[in-house]
Amino acid sequence: MKKKISLLAIAFLFLFASAAQAAPAKDQGKIRVYLDNQEIQFAAAPIMKNGVTFVQFRPLFQALDYKVHWNGANKQVTGTYLDQKLQMTIGQKTAYVNGAKTTLQIAPFTQGGNTLVPLRFVAEATGLPVKWDSKSRTVKIDREGATVKAEDEVKKLYRIIEEAGTAKKLDEVMSVFHPESPVLAEVKQHYQDQFKNDKHVSADVWDVAVAGTSIHAYTSVSLDRIGGPFAWDVTLHYENLLKKDASGAWKIYDLNLYETEYFLGDKLLEARPAVPEAEQKAIVESIDIQYKGFNEENGPLLMSVIHPDSVFHEMFQTSIDEGIFDEVNFNLKSEELRTVFFEGEDAVVYAEESDDADGETIHSTSLYWLKKTEGKWLIYDVLELE
Repeated sequence: MKKKISLLAIAFLFLFASAAQAAPAKDQGKIRVYLDNQEIQFAAAPIMKNGVTFVQFRPLFQALDYKVHWNGANKQVTGTYLDQKLQMTIGQKTAYVNGAKTTLQIAPFTQGGNTLVPLRFVAEATGLPVKWDSKSRTVKIDREGATVKAEDEVKKLYRIIEEAGTAKKLDEVMSVFHPESPVLAEVKQHYQDQFKNDKHVSADVWDVAVAGTSIHAYTSVSLDRIGGPFAWDVTLHYENLLKKDASGAWKIYDLNLYETEYFLGDKLLEARPAVPEAEQKAIVESIDIQYKGFNEENGPLLMSVIHPDSVFHEMFQTSIDEGIFDEVNFNLKSEELRTVFFEGEDAVVYAEESDDADGETIHSTSLYWLKKTEGKWLIYDVLELE
């Protein structure tokens, strides 16, 4: 009897020791996923299957700023961000990245009501490197490092734009744009127009994001006149999309100008250039004819002093054709007209104006840019000052 008790005791001790040793192994098996230094939280713990880490798709996509769509009928999960699109289907090894077919090592699957997708495939498809630390059982997605590298690529292209833009070297400027860009012709025309003036070009880059096979960035390009024909000092704000060309080099693929900011310093506003009396009289007369055209609802008279290349030419003509004078009354007049720039065929006039057509006097301040064409001063551009 004593012998049996001893054997049972040994058995219990053995089981207890085994359980105690097994408990830490359960903690060691937990996989943690970090995006930079922030752990991604999953309702269902990540699991390893045949050497591939699987995680819930929704928390992963959302952490990467991808919009998520789940098609229950097709059992298909889709993640989209900017121009990127990832698609995977439960139980199928075929996946799509921007429409291109690729084969997964293991198909996505469901477990406990959760849809699990291969972590490394998703992260790398979004353009982010992944590192696995087997000792700590952690997966680290390095968005921060990828973003720094992407920002360097964008800055490198804009340094060329700064230097070649200031030197007016069209071929060098165009070398930073993707040969398949849908805006290539438009961009080339923009720089051809810009190079008619002497301008110092400077640029700034910010808010860069890696999006799979693309880089998204915001940039500002400042153009400061340093000589030649007159031009406003401006900063152009762009939204950029970069893609790699056939050689693997990053190039600007798409460019969206979303804001133009004008800089009108005291040097211009307070200038007192010498203007021949006859020229000053002709300049003022053109502005007065503009007022008269508005006030007398005389479209042809108004259009007679608008430069044919001005953006206002088509705008005013369309407004006249659509009956603006039937809807709006004008009684414009100048309080002060003062020429602040006069050089060659360009003049800029500072104008303080008022309009009391509807009984209430409205005051405004504008800068008129006039160009001399065939001996006549015509209004080319107008900026309203705040």
